[in-house]
Amino acid sequence: MGNIIRSTEEVVSCSDNGQHPLVYINLKNGTGRCQYCGQKFEKVSVESHAVKTSDAA
Repeated sequence: MGNIIRSTEEVVSCSDNGQHPLVYINLKNGTGRCQYCGQKFEKVSVESHAVKTSDAA
């Protein structure tokens, strides 16, 4: 998994589409990684997320 999933939430979940147990990852420090599949997560501000989303449209 090379993509970083960006979220405005402080806590995210990962199960790799049911491939491993559901885990919750705290992004309080800004980033996190799933202990099972290694998926990376990054917390972004609502403002920066809105700008990136509107740029893609």
